Amino acid sequence: MRKKKRDVWENLKLLRHKNLAKEVHIYGYHFSWKLQFMLMVATLTGIGTVGLLFKLSVFWLTVVILAAIVMLPVLILNMYKKMYEQKRFADAAAYMEQMLYSFLKTGKIISSLRESCALFEAGMMRSAIQAAVEHIEQGKTRSDQGILREGFQLIEENYNCRKMQMVHDLLLNAEEYGGEVESSVIILLEDLESWKKRGYRLQADKKKSHTDNVVSIVVATMMCAAALYVLDAMKTMFAAESSIVIFRIGTIQISSAFFILFLYHVFSKSSKSLTADWLTEENFRDSAYIKQCYDTVFRYDKRNAYKKGLLCSIPFMVLVGFCFSKRHWIPGAIALTFGLFVLFSKRIGYRLAKKDITQEMHLALPQWLMEMALLLQNNNVEIAIQKSRAGAPAALQSEIDALLERSGRMPGELCVYTDFCREYDLPEVAGCMKMMHAISETGSGDVRIQMAHFIQRVNEMQSIADQIRNESIALRMKMIFAYPVIAATAKLLVDLTVGMAVMFRLLGSMSG
Repeated sequence: MRKKKRDVWENLKLLRHKNLAKEVHIYGYHFSWKLQFMLMVATLTGIGTVGLLFKLSVFWLTVVILAAIVMLPVLILNMYKKMYEQKRFADAAAYMEQMLYSFLKTGKIISSLRESCALFEAGMMRSAIQAAVEHIEQGKTRSDQGILREGFQLIEENYNCRKMQMVHDLLLNAEEYGGEVESSVIILLEDLESWKKRGYRLQADKKKSHTDNVVSIVVATMMCAAALYVLDAMKTMFAAESSIVIFRIGTIQISSAFFILFLYHVFSKSSKSLTADWLTEENFRDSAYIKQCYDTVFRYDKRNAYKKGLLCSIPFMVLVGFCFSKRHWIPGAIALTFGLFVLFSKRIGYRLAKKDITQEMHLALPQWLMEMALLLQNNNVEIAIQKSRAGAPAALQSEIDALLERSGRMPGELCVYTDFCREYDLPEVAGCMKMMHAISETGSGDVRIQMAHFIQRVNEMQSIADQIRNESIALRMKMIFAYPVIAATAKLLVDLTVGMAVMFRLLGSMSG
């Protein structure tokens, strides 16, 4: 399910219980007006208490409360979306496991679908499976893909999950071509178990980061409030009587109101991070950028890049010589900086592109190699590579094309496989590709043992990929943790500046 970003007007519409309940119902939950009233009271109490803690005027307190009320429906929807995504993940995992176990027993997709349907209560998954069963039983195809594929697509369209497509592909291939399928099912069941653990571990890490963000918000609020009370109490240190109240100063009022609103926004942003689609592995770069990085690395010529950089930097270097000869040091230094940047820009661009594409390769390779492990159960190596091309991640498609080209030009050569992703620092891949070459040459005999070692290597690579992905997600969550700290620093800077101005004013009145 993909929902577009809401504007302020749409958020205002959600203040009406009927509209909000309708949105919550999309996620499969009932939302009563009593619960909305209780959440509204809790929000008013919490925001109002913080506003009174900072002694906001009636005007600014009203502004803060109204803003919090407008944002409340978004927080409510985030709460239900988090539960919705968790249920989708659990349902998808249970469905895939049940389909594999049922297929081992019956050997038929339609029977496996009926058994899997009985596992679920009324809801999205049960409805999707029932629609697939009805479509298959009717026997009327809508395209040339076949009745079974069309039935599976009715389920897949509700769950954008690569693992589910992999399961469906395996079952379709097994029913269409037959053959021994138990080994492939066991491989996929083990992979699904690891996938589930990774998903739940990632969400647990996100929940912990959200808790840390909430603590950061509370600490920042208390620290800034305490600073204001200390500044307001310092006026008693002066002999002169003063009616100045730090809290009532206009600058303090405005900064306090914006500080509270910003922290409320940070809380909303942190809550939203928990609503990401569990079934879709998060991508940090789009396909077009990955293709551009690959082309940059593949076409890079060190000597040619140096020549172009040197040629383009000549005007800057001439300007540097002129400025330094006239003792214009600052313009000369600026021109030198630009000249050096132009000279090494191609090299810098190459290094950045290689870093990004290498990281993307770490994320994409385990997925492709696991699919290869399944395809190799019933196909030779070259056919398996060809079949894997269509669903391969964008980062690997060019390398797979090159692999197929080398295979056709130099069949049986080891370098056909070892040259795969050779430009990148991926030692684990070299081992997997050597095993793939050995499997292609052996054909039988110890293939089962080789496949076991191959899958072990793939699982090791998956652990590395998980670490890279989780570190990237953790970095984004830690950035949210820093927002309250930055806001508190800015708020304290304003408050201390105003406080010092007040102190100097009191000192001036004493001397007068």
